[in-house]
Amino acid sequence: MLSRLLKFFVVFVCLLSVCTLSAQVRQVGRVVEINSNGKAVSGASIEAVSSDDVQPAVSGNDGVFILNFAKKKRGDIVYNLRGYKSGYEVVNTQLIRDGFVLTEKDTLKIVVAPPAKLAEARASYYEIFDNYQVGVYKRQVEGLKRQLAGKEITLAEYEGRVRAAEDDLKNANSKIAEYADRFSRINRDDMDSVGRRAFAALDDGDIEGALKVYSDFNSLERLSRKIEQRNEANASISELIPGMYEEIELRLLVGGKENRRVVGQMFDKIVESDTTNAIYINDAVRFFGDEMDFDRVIGYGRMAERNSNHQFALASIFIYVGRAYMETKDFDKSRLYFEKSMAIIDAEKEKGMDEKFYLHKMNYPLHALGVMYYNACEYKDAEQTFRKAIEVRRRLSEIDSAYDDEYANSLSALSVILCDQLKYDEAMAAIDEAITVMRRVYQNDPKEFVMLFAHFHTLKGNICMEMKDFALAKEVYAEAMSVYEGADLPKGEYRLYMYANTQLARAEWLLGEYDEAAVLCERVVRFYTDNNDKGVLDVDLELAEVLYGNVLYGKKDYQSSMAHFEAAKDIMEKSCGKVMKLRKDMPNCYACIGKTYLAMNDKEKAEDAYLTAYAKAKELYDEDHDGHLELYCKVCAEMSNFYRKIGKKRMAKRYEGIGERLKG
Repeated sequence: MLSRLLKFFVVFVCLLSVCTLSAQVRQVGRVVEINSNGKAVSGASIEAVSSDDVQPAVSGNDGVFILNFAKKKRGDIVYNLRGYKSGYEVVNTQLIRDGFVLTEKDTLKIVVAPPAKLAEARASYYEIFDNYQVGVYKRQVEGLKRQLAGKEITLAEYEGRVRAAEDDLKNANSKIAEYADRFSRINRDDMDSVGRRAFAALDDGDIEGALKVYSDFNSLERLSRKIEQRNEANASISELIPGMYEEIELRLLVGGKENRRVVGQMFDKIVESDTTNAIYINDAVRFFGDEMDFDRVIGYGRMAERNSNHQFALASIFIYVGRAYMETKDFDKSRLYFEKSMAIIDAEKEKGMDEKFYLHKMNYPLHALGVMYYNACEYKDAEQTFRKAIEVRRRLSEIDSAYDDEYANSLSALSVILCDQLKYDEAMAAIDEAITVMRRVYQNDPKEFVMLFAHFHTLKGNICMEMKDFALAKEVYAEAMSVYEGADLPKGEYRLYMYANTQLARAEWLLGEYDEAAVLCERVVRFYTDNNDKGVLDVDLELAEVLYGNVLYGKKDYQSSMAHFEAAKDIMEKSCGKVMKLRKDMPNCYACIGKTYLAMNDKEKAEDAYLTAYAKAKELYDEDHDGHLELYCKVCAEMSNFYRKIGKKRMAKRYEGIGERLKG
């Protein structure tokens, strides 16, 4: 009898151990359709690709599925969750981005939507947001006009405020498509009553009404009070956070300094609510990075490093910290944090991460590290790093064509680095491969990738220009133009198109095709002058004016040429030295004015212009010897050439000597 009991006990323990190993965590989930009052979706397949201890599951008629993890335990984080159902796509993709915590208590919800339903929502939100931003701009300008007419503000104040309103509209236009897509993926079924009221107003096109709903609820003050209570009595605050994220999205869409200020306060308070939550910190550093608030990014990054063990969120946070240090020119720390990010990903790979997910996570910090080396002027390291990034992205592209555009982007970046190192043949090979890859992507989705595909042709044209092959450059720029002109360009995307126009005109000018170049220059200058609400910067117009002046100089129309050089000079002087690109162009512009006066036989004015060009170049050189040596030498050569032309040989030798000493 005792023997039988012992045998039974041993078998029972063994069975219990097997059951424990085969299902250490039993994660229940449910697949539902977006905005359907929780309608279940059956037949959806779900898998956790990065976990080797779980089999895929399929949702039943009630939408429920079960993932049985054999090795993991409650509290572990699972990454790279995938859901698939024919005729649907997953909309709560943060599960893939951030991972989810295994728990036997809460249900894992996967929200899906038919693509047509998403497309309809995107189009609707795009129209609502576009109409709102244009309306805000028009009201601002009309109000400023009334203030100007009533002499409440000066003309200078009016012009400054109109430019600020135009900048706000440009920024808003560049983000509308992104936010329309984000809002189309928000599941109303998960909202509280406040969110539902706000979005009901939003659907009616009443954005101000939606913001008022959130403002009246005052989630920021409520969260502050709950944090105070928590500090005293451990009061719960988690139910406020989802609604705050909805409000954040809306405020970021509407834009403006006040909304961004409020969003910053909200992120500060959300992080304060749980300083160990790396997901909250990751969202905060993404926002503050966009706001160029690098001190906050670095501070929150260090907080996450001290307090959190959410490894993949830390890897993402370290990328933002690396970028922040890069922007502040602290390249050693920038490199350190990019390398920390990659070290985390390598360590997680050892735990059984699948190849695609590893490559997906690794490609971002690796590409960013290449950018850092390039910005630090460490071109050899930049080249080596981008070659590694290219290999990662090439493999990703082979596994999943959705990564083709990222692969092409790294190739194009490498082409720029190689061109800077005068490795023109290698640069051309890299950009040709980028164009080949991008052509495949563009053919599948021309609307989304038209700008990138066309811009790669422009980059190839730039390499041709560096090689002095102006005829081929003209041909390639013309290809870029044909791609741009065959597309319905979205708002805010005109700058690259007009840059291609300018570069084509430059190639024609260098080929001596002045009439053709003049037609393009007229188009570019007129466009930049008339379309300040489409992403135009002062530097764009200034460069176009200088080029137009040179083209007309080639045609020997010196009066018209001078008018465009003077217009460029006025733009640069207006900048008051704030924009380095404009400051670096000033010596060239004054030299162009000098050569035109010389052609008009006004030697005195020509000399004044050349002397100003020299003074501007020397000022830059005195600030940064290495950065502006080439420019200073070029201006010295032009000064020497000018004085030689007017017969002042001693002055010519003087500036020639300065240039030789600089080179020596």
